[in-house]
Amino acid sequence: MARRPWSTRLLRALLRLYPREFRERFAADLAADFDEILAARGRRAAWGYALADLRRALPMVHSDDQRARQRRYAVTLGGEDHMGSLSVDLRHALRALVKSPVFTGVTVLTLALGIGATSAVFSLVNAVLLSPLGYRDPERLLAIHEVIPESMIPRFGVSPADFIDLRTLQGSFTDLGIYRVRELELSGSAGGSESILVADVSAAVFPLLGASAVEGRTFLPEEDGVEPSSVVIGDGLRRRRFAGASPIGERLMLDRRPYTIVGVMPPGFVFPPRGPQFNGQPADAYLPRVFNPFEREARGMFYNHSVIGRLKDGMTREQATRDTAALASRVSQNYPSELRGIKLEIAASAFVDEISGAARRPLLLLLGAVFLVLLVACANLANLFLCRAVAREREMGVRTAIGAGRHRLVQLLLAESLLLAVAGGALGLVIARVVLDAIPAVLTTRLPGVSGVALDVRVVAFAVVLSVGTALFFGLAPLVAGRRALADVLREGARSVGGRRQGRVQAGLVVASVTLAFVLLVCAGLLGRSFARQMNAESGIHAPNVLSLEVTLPHAAYDRAASIRSFYQTVVEGVRAIPGVRAAAIASDLPLRPDGERRAYTPEVRNPSSAPQPAIAVTWAHGDYFSSFGIPILRGRGFTPDEQAANRFAVIVNHTVANLSWPGEDPIGKRIKWGIPASHTPWLTVVGVVGDVVEGPLGSEPPPHAYVPYTDLPDDALANPTAGLVRRMTVAARSEVDAASLAAPVRRVIAGVDPALAPTRVSTMAEVVSEASAPQRLSAAALGGFAGGALLLAAIGLYGVLAFVVAQQTREIGVRLALGAKRGQVLALVVERGMRLVAIGLVLGLASALGAARLLRSLLYDTQTYDPVTFVAVPVLLAVVSFCACYLPARKAATVDPVVTLRAQ
Repeated sequence: MARRPWSTRLLRALLRLYPREFRERFAADLAADFDEILAARGRRAAWGYALADLRRALPMVHSDDQRARQRRYAVTLGGEDHMGSLSVDLRHALRALVKSPVFTGVTVLTLALGIGATSAVFSLVNAVLLSPLGYRDPERLLAIHEVIPESMIPRFGVSPADFIDLRTLQGSFTDLGIYRVRELELSGSAGGSESILVADVSAAVFPLLGASAVEGRTFLPEEDGVEPSSVVIGDGLRRRRFAGASPIGERLMLDRRPYTIVGVMPPGFVFPPRGPQFNGQPADAYLPRVFNPFEREARGMFYNHSVIGRLKDGMTREQATRDTAALASRVSQNYPSELRGIKLEIAASAFVDEISGAARRPLLLLLGAVFLVLLVACANLANLFLCRAVAREREMGVRTAIGAGRHRLVQLLLAESLLLAVAGGALGLVIARVVLDAIPAVLTTRLPGVSGVALDVRVVAFAVVLSVGTALFFGLAPLVAGRRALADVLREGARSVGGRRQGRVQAGLVVASVTLAFVLLVCAGLLGRSFARQMNAESGIHAPNVLSLEVTLPHAAYDRAASIRSFYQTVVEGVRAIPGVRAAAIASDLPLRPDGERRAYTPEVRNPSSAPQPAIAVTWAHGDYFSSFGIPILRGRGFTPDEQAANRFAVIVNHTVANLSWPGEDPIGKRIKWGIPASHTPWLTVVGVVGDVVEGPLGSEPPPHAYVPYTDLPDDALANPTAGLVRRMTVAARSEVDAASLAAPVRRVIAGVDPALAPTRVSTMAEVVSEASAPQRLSAAALGGFAGGALLLAAIGLYGVLAFVVAQQTREIGVRLALGAKRGQVLALVVERGMRLVAIGLVLGLASALGAARLLRSLLYDTQTYDPVTFVAVPVLLAVVSFCACYLPARKAATVDPVVTLRAQ
């Protein structure tokens, strides 16, 4: 410890010769004189440093007395042995919080909402956007697509023949992997038959993703070129079929063929989603992807595979994108002469965008909304603690007067804040867990991996630090009393500069809360109106009582085209015979689900244009397809029984195709062909035009669509084991009663034809419509919930600041009433003060909401960015809620008894 200066030691020795009262009076007078001299002269002079040194020594003169007062204070808290003990302060803090249940409950709930909502939403964003599905270094993964501009085929995938060339020619990736997802029948076990999701993968896919088997192994490179006999299963299938026991070496019957289990993937592993039939759900099994000779040689078809690659060290995404695009000309050189005119393009994009590109903007919107809610919660916490600080000013003064040091008061206040933080944090984690568990139910399966989202430690730490830090910081607000004269503090009703300063801080926090609530309410209102109009948009179908289910035929049992056609023909006739069924049909895809086939097409026109034709959606149908789904026939007719029994080269197109191909002309009798003009496919005659049907989200533009009889499928296409699209058909039945009641009779019809088949995706069209609108519904509901929470917090903050003002000005209000002021005038005065803050917040909120609305432009359907209804309704709602929050403390102020108030002064 440093030795005291000689001046200090001399002064202390001299003062000890005098009585204690003289020492205390001398120290006080000398300190005042020194302060005056130092303030006037400064400390630059040499003697000024000596004066400053003596001034610092003065508190040591009566330090013994100060320690005695602190000991007396400690005895009042439970004994001298417990002075400074944290356990004593925690017990006192707990009793104080129990005596203030409203403050305690609101504070804990505010903390919990801020921590819980932020943790849940950011954990979802982290799982979907930042580290999707737990893959190793996902930012180094790229997805590769093929595009043919002449036919405007969308990025759908890569053909096997082109993949072989790409893997040989590329130099930007450590390796390339190819995969596809399909449904296969699992049978021959105690669990019975079921349809499961199976991913056909090349051996390089798992290493590229950074995934390994938790038991056994994944596929070896030499298994890529041989007929598959091994299978890797997922953790879900292991639990269902093997009760968690080791399945290595066991046999599985997939597609009615035996496979040996060689590995098990870990729990939570989700394979890259591909197509709406997969939607990011965990695959049940994985098979080696083996190309047959036809696939190895076929060009210009089978664009139904996904390709991924991992960048080499030192290779950037931009470099790899340029190098991959340059390979298109080299790959197209291997195309046959009749396809040499195709301008092939190869594109590479971030794999993260491939997984969750459509969900990026809605998720970032929710993240921004929940962050604003967290800010409102922090502002509300600050208001609550500042209000409590005013009520405890006298208490802090009394504690200081009987000897409590500043460090003792800090410890007591921190103990209270710590208890509130622990309770709010614990409840917040519970709320976050409940929200995450509910996400898959409200989101269906539109986001990959949502069923396996866990609380992210980093975001929980961030939310806890921010919220708890706010509580701890503002929890020390009562110490402002220690900076005032004890006489002023102990005089009940005294007003202080510190109190006015707190009022200004609280007023600023209220304005900020109202501004943020305004922004959130505007965004929620715009999305809500957009969703309402989207739900009322015309989908193109009128099928209130339609049941649909999917059937996938195994190649081992249905290896001939005749057996496949016979099966579906029998099923349609059986379903049509069910009592109450008005129409029955089969189709290769379902309306509102964008998982059908896409093809290039060429219309027959008088003056052919060089402009490319858009890709056309193709549905292979049989039975009462149009009447089953209520699709209106605008011109011409439907398919005749002869056309559905044998190939008659007939086609039905939708209104969009007719307008694009033959504007202003009668499309009946016109012809189209598949592929580019140079292709040798036969011409199909248009026999009818039907209404447009939306694919995907409601309100989206309907694509060009063609409907062809199922019998027109070539025999080699049906018999091809790789033709999964035409082997997986949808059975639809329209009923006069509840569609769900048809599920059991339709299953019995299918079981009567083949008892081993397991239908999948059994749903009514009402459920399909709900699924198509799920992302928009979630965004509108979540943002509306956040906006409602922000509105509630802003109202609580406004109530708190006005309660603070009323508490500070109780004496002034009593004097006004004693001098003749009417209670209505006092009521109006308090309400006016609160609504003035609200008006400032509304002005700032309007300016901020105008900018936020522009960010929502791409998410709105048939709704103006600056929708007048929303921008009028939101301030009115905020004003009404704010008036209610102002009225309660104003009413309390108006009921002040002036006699009691003045007597207390």
